[in-house]
Formats: sequence, structure tokens, C-alpha cells
Amino acid sequence: MNEPIRIEVERYTKSRGFLDSIGNNSIRTRNNYATGLVHLQRFLCFQFNGEHNLDSIIDLIIGKQINVYELLDNFVSFECSKKDQDRNKPQSLKTHLIGIKSYFAYYDIDIIPSKFKRKVKIPKTIVEKQEPIDATDIRKILLSCNNRRLKAYLLILASGGLRAVEGCAIRVKDINFEVKPTTIHIRVEYAKTRVGRDIYISDEATGYLKQWLDWKYRERSSSPNDLIFNIFSVESKPETLYVKLEAEFIKVLKIAGLDERREGMQRRKITLHSLRRFVKTVLSDQVGGDYSEWFLGHIGSVYYTNKESERRETYLTKCMKYLTFLDYVALEARGKSIEAKMSEKDREMRAMKEKYDHDLQTMRKETNARFSQIMSMIRHNPKLTQVKPDALLKNFS
Repeated sequence: MNEPIRIEVERYTKSRGFLDSIGNNSIRTRNNYATGLVHLQRFLCFQFNGEHNLDSIIDLIIGKQINVYELLDNFVSFECSKKDQDRNKPQSLKTHLIGIKSYFAYYDIDIIPSKFKRKVKIPKTIVEKQEPIDATDIRKILLSCNNRRLKAYLLILASGGLRAVEGCAIRVKDINFEVKPTTIHIRVEYAKTRVGRDIYISDEATGYLKQWLDWKYRERSSSPNDLIFNIFSVESKPETLYVKLEAEFIKVLKIAGLDERREGMQRRKITLHSLRRFVKTVLSDQVGGDYSEWFLGHIGSVYYTNKESERRETYLTKCMKYLTFLDYVALEARGKSIEAKMSEKDREMRAMKEKYDHDLQTMRKETNARFSQIMSMIRHNPKLTQVKPDALLKNFS
């Protein structure tokens, strides 16, 4: 093909109609499905020597000239035979198949799940434990970053738990600096669950964000719809902006010495999503699972219905100090608070030990006194040796 295959995919009547329909609901899903169709088009060119494409294959399947299950199984074999595959290939393949099956279903080609499972064999996904990241790692990354924009972006992710693209989609009017802590609205069209929400960020992140905005608008006024991290016109879309920021983040990881890749994969152990996992861990440890699920925009308990003011206060008093990395005044105060709590615990432990020792000593004295009295009675009256000890003890109760 003389032109990029993605452009060709967009030109086919059937594939374009399908993608445009998907795009009415979600641009992100449209792009993901388009990638799946690109892989299918490459396979069709190989399998049929360029005689069939995404348009013509639909008519052949409907006319039962091609078995859809055999086609998909051959597609899987073709994808698995590529030399550039890595350990993440099975998961990528499953994602492509979701788009392809949706494309077929759009043109009334039904794929029965049980039959698909029997006839199309997909390699098992290798699940690798995620690399944990802690406050020390985040601090090291931030100290290695000299980019105003990236540092503000990373602090928002590390204190607000946003998804990377959600952070890129923040507009000027989505930020409320008038409340404490600062609130950021996550737009419904960029939320993975398609539910808009408001999240909070730390005072530290607020400070760096204000510095960035002051520098960005030092020579011009802002517009409410401006993407706050957008500088150039080529970055006008959150998805494009994400690619730029991720590339800058990788450079910082190299400087910090934290750019190690996962074994057998191109993906690095630490990614932008690692910051979201860190926030989830902190919130779960400090407040609980229900609050963390709500904060990250997951589908949580329907019974968790705290008022907004209470959720804000919870973040401010119980969480924010653990989501602060460069504010050394706050960190020192947090350290003193922890030290004070540990000193208080030590005092409580010492008091408990002293009480235990005192009670034990008192009990020993009472036991020895009773034993001495019993032995004295036996010496004066040997017949008492035939009496049960319980009966003797009654005399001292």
C-alpha cells in the first residue's frame, strides 16, 4: 500500500461507517477499534494477497463464502507469528479482537461466545505483578524534573489520582482555587467510566500549578476552555498532549535512574499510572476502600454517600499530608507528628509494662503469704494434709 494503512482503513465505506458510529459515543473507543481494524486489514492483505479488504470481507462472511471463526483463528495465528511480539501481546490481541468482533456485529455478523472460545485459540495473558512505587520514588522523580509543566502535571496525578488522559483534559474553568483543598472537575467525556467527578489536589500541587499557569499566561490572558497543559497548537487534543507528556516523563525517569523496563516487554516498570496506584494505596490505608474507590472514580458501594464537605475534610485532614512530596515544612510537621505519636505509644507501653510488673509482684506476694499460712497450719495440725487445698483456701478468702 502506498499510503498509511490507517488512512486507507478510514477510506473504506463500511469501516468508516462503523468507526463514525462508535465515535458518536467515545472518541477514545473509536481510536482503539480503528487500531484493531488496521491489524485486521494487514492480515487480509497477507491472507488474500490484496484481493480482499475490510469492505469486501463483510460480504464474503455474510454470503458464507468465508467462515468467520476460521478467519479470526487465522488472524490470531498471524498476529502471534510476528517477530516484534512481546509479553504484552496477548492482551493487545484481545483488545484488537474486541474491536474486530464489534465491527462484524455492526454488520449483523453474530459471533457466538461459546463457539468463538472453542474455535479461536488466544494465547494466555501473562499477568505480572505491578511494580510498587512509594513517596521516596515520587520525590526522586520530582527532584529530577526541571520542566515546569511536567512537574505540575505529575504533582496533580500524584495527589489527585487522575488517569493520565484525564489530567491532560483539564481546562482552566475545571479548576476551583477558591476552596481548600483545590478542586478539579473531571469531564465526563474523558472519564473512563463516563461519569464526571470532582477530585482534590494537595496544597503543594496547587502551588506548582499556579506557578505553571502564571508562567504560561505571562504574556497573554487565559480562556476558560484552554487546556491547562497545552502550549502548542499541535497539542490541542488531550490524547496528543498525553503522548508529549509521557515522552517527557520517560526522560525524567532516565535521569532519576528509574526507567527500568519490565522483563521481556517494552513497557517500563514505573509509568504515569503508577502515580494513580500510589494514591489508591494511600487513601485505602488512611481512610478506607470506599473512600478510595469513590475518589478514583471506580464503581464503589451505593451506600457510601458522605456529603461533599465531609469528603473534602477527610482529604484535607487525613490524606493530603501523605500526598505531599516536596513541601519540606509540611513533611517536617508530618515527621514531628509521627514522632509525637510514637513517643505517646512508647509512654503507653511503658505504663502498661509497669502496671503488669506491679500486678505480678502483688500477686506473687499474696500467693507466697497464703502458702506460708497453709504450711503453718499443717505443721500445727498434720491431719490437715488430708483436706483439699480449696477447703483450706476458704479460710483466707
